[in-house]
Amino acid sequence: MKLILIIILFVNILCACSVCYGSPDEPAVKAAQAGILFLLGVVSFVLSGFALFMYNLNRKSKKV
Repeated sequence: MKLILIIILFVNILCACSVCYGSPDEPAVKAAQAGILFLLGVVSFVLSGFALFMYNLNRKSKKV
């Protein structure tokens, strides 16, 4: 209940920054989008590497 009250009272503070309100064609918005896509790619690469490692461990444990 307190969390909802805090959110209602400070709704102006919780709004998005001025870059998010800007035109989607601005360079800052395009750079932020590119950064998000790059980081999603990095996370996907790391998680797929971890999944491949677990798959190999599982396969090798079945051989033994």
